[in-house]
Amino acid sequence: MASRQRKPPPRGYHHGDLKNALRDMASALIAEHGVEAVSLRGISQAAGVSHTAAYRHYADKQALLAAIAEDGFRQLADINRRTIARTPGGPVAQLMACGRAYVRFGVQRPHVLQLMFSQAIPDWSAHPTLQQASEELARTLADVVAAGQSAQAMQPAPLGEMTLTAWSLVHGLALLLAGRRIPAPVIDDAFVEHMAEQCVALLMRGLAR
Repeated sequence: MASRQRKPPPRGYHHGDLKNALRDMASALIAEHGVEAVSLRGISQAAGVSHTAAYRHYADKQALLAAIAEDGFRQLADINRRTIARTPGGPVAQLMACGRAYVRFGVQRPHVLQLMFSQAIPDWSAHPTLQQASEELARTLADVVAAGQSAQAMQPAPLGEMTLTAWSLVHGLALLLAGRRIPAPVIDDAFVEHMAEQCVALLMRGLAR
């Protein structure tokens, strides 16, 4: 697993895709200072461009935060798809692998995971592609649970409840590990992997038939 130490903010923008450069700069600054401490003007200054240039791509800070959150949802959905495709053993093994991958993502990028589900973006109706990305992630989880139920490998409980149960456990575990809120002498990569493995395995004992 990659180191979870915060990376320094990227250097100022020079050429290329300003829209993505602003998003990357904002993500780095949020990781360092928190979402409330950054502004679109400050992000523009850190990127070495005028705030007028930034406004051509993002109407306000909310729009930029929504873009970062949307990117997080799409990355997690893609991680799930790739994890399912390369994991043998059927839906139970695939859901367990997705759970471990989710925890890794959350521990490595806690500022993104927190932003994705926080009230920093209160009105999702103003950002329809963000809503679509969230639903895409949910579908990747629901589809593997549905496959497990169809194979009679998982409990025949309502699909939404089964999916939310699995999602809630790995999401909460990721935030606890990222925030160092678990009483343990050392929380390193090995500990993260161990806890992800054990907690997801316990979850699946309850979900599996």
